[in-house]
Amino acid sequence: MSTCAIAYSGRGRLARAVADYFTQRGVRVVGFVDRPSASTEALTALGLPIRLIPNTAEGWLIPCQEEEVKFIALAGYLAPVPAEVVAQYAGRIFNSHPALLPAFGGKGMYGRRVHAAVVAAGALESGFTVHEVTERYDEGPVVYQVRLPIAGLSVEAVEAFVQAVEREVYPAVLWRLWQERVEGR
Repeated sequence: MSTCAIAYSGRGRLARAVADYFTQRGVRVVGFVDRPSASTEALTALGLPIRLIPNTAEGWLIPCQEEEVKFIALAGYLAPVPAEVVAQYAGRIFNSHPALLPAFGGKGMYGRRVHAAVVAAGALESGFTVHEVTERYDEGPVVYQVRLPIAGLSVEAVEAFVQAVEREVYPAVLWRLWQERVEGR
């Protein structure tokens, strides 16, 4: 059975949205976390396995092989994915960045930091960008973007707005990519 791995580093709210979407469609899902402090409740509540993986090529590739992973979704994963993993899963590993790339991307641009940078720049819109994962942070080919009006909103309001829409849309975008890249539809 083909498996979707969902990698995350924090609370797992976006990971849960993706996992829920995929499991409802009959896809086996496994969670990968890179730190013991990451919350496992989001996926274990769905009865899904969670694996703590070191962020090394071997740390990724052995569990991927054992779990028969065909597709990887990053959902708040904060470390760079090892080059060997990126190469092996080229075209089947994706991330959602909580801003409009190429602006507001790169190392250190995550969570509330990215939303604060967007507001500080006086941007009239923000959103999120789904992109293929490459060896460089947030520089992979853009697959999908959602633009949201944010004029006059606080950092906290922008963060809540983007996260709510991201949890709704990102799973569906990933599903389309799964169908294309794994199922060949």
